[in-house]
Amino acid sequence: MANVLVSLDKDHEALLRKLAQKKYSSKKGSISKVMSEALDELASKEKRKKAKSHLIQEMEKGYNIGFKGYKKRSEIYD
Repeated sequence: MANVLVSLDKDHEALLRKLAQKKYSSKKGSISKVMSEALDELASKEKRKKAKSHLIQEMEKGYNIGFKGYKKRSEIYD
């Protein structure tokens, strides 16, 4: 486990401590757990955003599925 020094303003520090207290009571490492969960959520959102962008690019390219156009009604039905 590594140590990271993070500087927060008073409001964000209070919010972080409040969230950690609410979720994990006063257990040791509660702030670290809240920060880890926040980073995991941020990474997950970024991954979904990248996947969505990739999917849109693929859709814009389009796919040839062998469709050659509409037939006349008389060719389809007797």
